[in-house]
Amino acid sequence: MATAEITVDTMDAARAAILAWRVDPDTAPACPLCGTAGLAVSDHSARPHTEWYRLVCRACGLDQMLAVPLGAAVPGAEG
Repeated sequence: MATAEITVDTMDAARAAILAWRVDPDTAPACPLCGTAGLAVSDHSARPHTEWYRLVCRACGLDQMLAVPLGAAVPGAEG
């Protein structure tokens, strides 16, 4: 049985689901693979360089960690 996983083709939808969750963490977004509402998103970030999110969908079996690199630091912007 093939495991549901995020690919290059579904990465934009996965990022959109993460953004929706960050804006409103009390409302579970739709799964980027199957579109079913109720995607579980959890933040496992190890900042300052990368954000890590776990995406879990019971409907299609998605269970994947996704790394979202952060932009480079701007010199002099520390305060």
